[in-house]
Amino acid sequence: MDKAAPSMLKATLIGGAGMGLLAGLPIVGALNYVCCSLFIAGGFLAAYLYSRDCQGAGVAFSPGSGAQVGLVTALFFSVLMSIGWYVQMRLVDIDEALEQMESFNLDPEAIDAGIRVVEYLQSPIGAAVMFFVIVLIAAVFCTVGGLIGGAVFKVEPPPSMPSGMGQVPPPPGSPPQV
Repeated sequence: MDKAAPSMLKATLIGGAGMGLLAGLPIVGALNYVCCSLFIAGGFLAAYLYSRDCQGAGVAFSPGSGAQVGLVTALFFSVLMSIGWYVQMRLVDIDEALEQMESFNLDPEAIDAGIRVVEYLQSPIGAAVMFFVIVLIAAVFCTVGGLIGGAVFKVEPPPSMPSGMGQVPPPPGSPPQV
């Protein structure tokens, strides 16, 4: 009889939400500029947690299972990262941003374009576009992290015994059982 796989909800929520919150922070979120490291770490963490659950349940955990966990993790990651990112964008003061850009002696057209980008990203449509961009990127890199985690934390199921195995043999000299 095959054992049921444990739910991946807890592992994916911890991996996705934990790294998504970190990615939404201003300075820590910059780690994503290094090979999307927080995306990969979210999938890897979720794979590690889920492999422990699988091991405890006596169920196999493979790189393919890790990739599935990473993909689900991407959804939680994207939601939390997008919320953190949107809050940061809403906190940007347009007048202050304009003063900072002008202090760099930038071309007025470049300053105007920069202000329009910030205003667009502060809008609900800009936030929705960014969310879908983040979902696409997270889907790729969290899945890669889960795949790597699946290879590192691979769990083999315990060998199943053929039928008849595990029974106590009859004592010597007893009649054969049919």
